[in-house]
Amino acid sequence: MDIELTNTKYRSNLEKMQKQLQLKEMRINSVLEITNAINRNVSSKELFRIYEFMMRTEGVNKVMVFHKNYQWKCVCKYGVGEDTNTLQVEEHLLDFKKPTFMYEAVEVKTEALEQFDLIIPVYHKREPLAFILLGEMHLKTDINKSSIDDMIKFVQTITNIIVVAIENKRLFKKELEQESLKKELEVAERVQNMLIPKRLPNGRHIEMSAVYMPHHNISGDYYDVIKLDKEGNDLLVCMADISGKGIAAALIMANFQAMLRALAMENNDLPQLVQKLNKRILEITNGDKFITFFIAKHNLKEHTLQYINAGHNPPILSNNGSYHLLEQGCTILGAFDVLPSVEVTCLDISPNTVILTYTDGLTDLENEGGEFFEMERLTSFVQSNNTLPMDDFNMELLQKIKTFKGNQTYTDDITILSYRLH
Repeated sequence: MDIELTNTKYRSNLEKMQKQLQLKEMRINSVLEITNAINRNVSSKELFRIYEFMMRTEGVNKVMVFHKNYQWKCVCKYGVGEDTNTLQVEEHLLDFKKPTFMYEAVEVKTEALEQFDLIIPVYHKREPLAFILLGEMHLKTDINKSSIDDMIKFVQTITNIIVVAIENKRLFKKELEQESLKKELEVAERVQNMLIPKRLPNGRHIEMSAVYMPHHNISGDYYDVIKLDKEGNDLLVCMADISGKGIAAALIMANFQAMLRALAMENNDLPQLVQKLNKRILEITNGDKFITFFIAKHNLKEHTLQYINAGHNPPILSNNGSYHLLEQGCTILGAFDVLPSVEVTCLDISPNTVILTYTDGLTDLENEGGEFFEMERLTSFVQSNNTLPMDDFNMELLQKIKTFKGNQTYTDDITILSYRLH
């Protein structure tokens, strides 16, 4: 009898060991299956389908998995009631920092959790990545602390593998998107650089110099000088700032240049030209973007100037120790179907007159003390330096704003076009 009893216990222990061995082998195979699926680059949906099958194989009849991908989302569930749709991670689950049986929970914040037996959080360092809710667990081995601990570790391991794989997919996709965006930006930058004038008129009647400083390689700033006659005695000088930044602003800027040059060749007078520009910009942007714009028409032989300022920072005209702001004109372009009124101003230009045009990135520049560069500093600079050659004038201005800002970074595009009329 003692031998028979011993043999019975031996067979029972052997069966338990065989079951445990089979379970471990099954779990190892599950890990291999998940790994192979990841290597095959299957979809996230397919990974969680495999995950569901594994949980069912473990004897778990109720499962919900919440995963954070920008925001929390239930990515896998079965065997649960409709009331679980009310579960919110931020409200109901973030307090769980370790595997917790529901009977151990001090406070259950919603009845929807009562149909689960176990909550397993998955963390990376201090950041929660997933929450697994398990219910109606019928383990394949004896229900004891050791087997439950093994099951919890297995579920955590499998979930970690899947969550990390999905996160890697997201990061890889983001990297591809960033690489694609980088290439698009490089193309946009090359195109935009082609649109900026490479050579400016410099001769007996005029001396010009420009500075173009995009904040992020491409810019919504635009300047141009257009010859209206073969000799170059009639010139259009313009400065514009497109609202917004990035590729969208650069594309509008390219369209704007093409429209302006086409309309300029039609010999429209300035009010007609500005009205047509406004109409076409509105057609392109549907009112989502607007443009501040300054345009001046110079007759270098007759020493005359006509200008319209469409809501742009006023250029500074300086001569004989005094200055004048060129601020008359109309409202911004692209905001109204028809501009309410367009005022053109005509001026006679004295010899050695200096005109500085610029975008708001210059006057809006902020220093470490929270002060802005503003018009007062700019007009003072123009009056003090208007006898310098225009290249030197611009370099001195750049040095002044660099000294002013200190360690502060540039936060906007800066464009400067300055010129002297002889």
